[in-house]
Amino acid sequence: MSDYNKGLFKSWVPKPVQLLLILLFTTVIMSVNPVNTGNISMMVSDLGTMPEYLMMANFASFIGMATSMPLVLRVKMRFRTKEIMIFSLAVTALLSFVIGTTTVPEIIVAASFLMGFFKMFMMMEFILPLMFILSPDGKRGKFYAVFYPFSIIAGNISGYYLAKLAYHTTWQYPHLLTAGLCLILMMITVIFQHNQRFARKMPFSQIDWLSIVLFAATFMFIAFFLSFGKTLDWFEAPNIRIAFWGTVICFLLLTLRQLSLKRSYISFGIFTKSNVQSGLLMLLFTGVFLGAGTLQNTFTVGILGYDMITNASLNMMMVPGVLLAGVVAFYWFKNERPLKMFVFSGFAAFFLNSVMMYFMMVPELNYESWLLPMILKGYGLGTLFIAVWFYTLDRLEMEPMLQAIGLILVFRSFVATAVFSSFFSWLQYRFQWESVNNLAVYLDGNLMSTQSALAGYKNLQVNAILVANKKIYGLIAIAAVGMMIYVLQHHFGKLRFTRFRWTKARFTGSSRRRKNADKKILRERVEEIEDAAGSFL
Repeated sequence: MSDYNKGLFKSWVPKPVQLLLILLFTTVIMSVNPVNTGNISMMVSDLGTMPEYLMMANFASFIGMATSMPLVLRVKMRFRTKEIMIFSLAVTALLSFVIGTTTVPEIIVAASFLMGFFKMFMMMEFILPLMFILSPDGKRGKFYAVFYPFSIIAGNISGYYLAKLAYHTTWQYPHLLTAGLCLILMMITVIFQHNQRFARKMPFSQIDWLSIVLFAATFMFIAFFLSFGKTLDWFEAPNIRIAFWGTVICFLLLTLRQLSLKRSYISFGIFTKSNVQSGLLMLLFTGVFLGAGTLQNTFTVGILGYDMITNASLNMMMVPGVLLAGVVAFYWFKNERPLKMFVFSGFAAFFLNSVMMYFMMVPELNYESWLLPMILKGYGLGTLFIAVWFYTLDRLEMEPMLQAIGLILVFRSFVATAVFSSFFSWLQYRFQWESVNNLAVYLDGNLMSTQSALAGYKNLQVNAILVANKKIYGLIAIAAVGMMIYVLQHHFGKLRFTRFRWTKARFTGSSRRRKNADKKILRERVEEIEDAAGSFL
């Protein structure tokens, strides 16, 4: 056992320095993204490509993370910690450099997938020690209450400063900076991390690589379908039809493959559990609100005219709400309170955010008006990420959980958000043209000058976008009411009925005596009632 080391660093590194290094690695790794959403507009204009490619690249990074999740434990058993970190950081640095220098959108998509794939290996190296540090008693809820707010806040802050950096330089510079940071982390790894194994060395021979390919292909087809569906007019385009049938065929082959394997790549067994089914449904509900981010971007950029820095700064307003969600969650799990009202508060916060956004669809909105709705959005996001993820994976065995967590992760971070982002984008287009048709009856080009007609067309488009967003936010608010009702009636693992009931089997030994006694008691009660009625009359 002396050859094994469960820690990360060499024995001579002081404990405070170890904690500082863990925080440094975790913050940088979480901030490394192949596509910074705040820089997409600059990338589109500079590369001369469609934004759908970059949207798909963003989805591909989540798919890569989910693909590698079932392999994390096997890789950790096969390689040393230093080997995993150095190789993953080197690949990430190379891919960041490739994204920052290429002009081919397909290469950006492929590099994004690989960056997400190796990012998960690096994250798990530091998540496991953080779990024992933050929750030594093994209560995952307390760990989630700290980890998820930290990850959300780190992502928002890094996104803001990377957008600011790209605005003052070029969009390539953040990717080159990311590559440089990865190289610095490699040097720190060489100096401070030990070279011992975590456990007994295990071979790679039992990994089914065909399942990995089918899993990745399934969700990459879905990513293409949801990213390009609106642009290519859905099933009217042959590429969309290919993506749809590719999704169906790959998923069927993946499922059949798992049934024939002794050691499956992913496990579908946990999806028969009620808490997993309910958790996935609530994660789908969460995707409704996350998908509404496309409406917010359309409003801020298209109507209010915010630049990329101002638009990215709106996410900074979510930080107080996320911190509040983490504090409430920590004490909620510490006192072991039921999850129902905590989950309800998250959906209620998103409901209030949707109602406020409904009334904020005006072209004269000032910047300070964003503070309260974004705080509510941050609280709802932090609450639901913590509570729903905890409830979904509650009381699951380690091995099947690791095998299925990739599917749950890709469902939460990609499928739910992408489905509703694509749906809201299509719905906005339909409502916008409906509003244009309704407003066009008030314009007559024969009675107006060309200049007046063009000015009127601009105002017509602005009002059409506002009306379309208003309708969608109204639908989201109505749907949120149904979500809150579902949460209130859901049991969250508690018994619905606790009243003690006698069954017929209890009376089998002396059924005749008990039956006669019951008849006697019944006759006495009837006589008492008759006497009382007679005296009353």
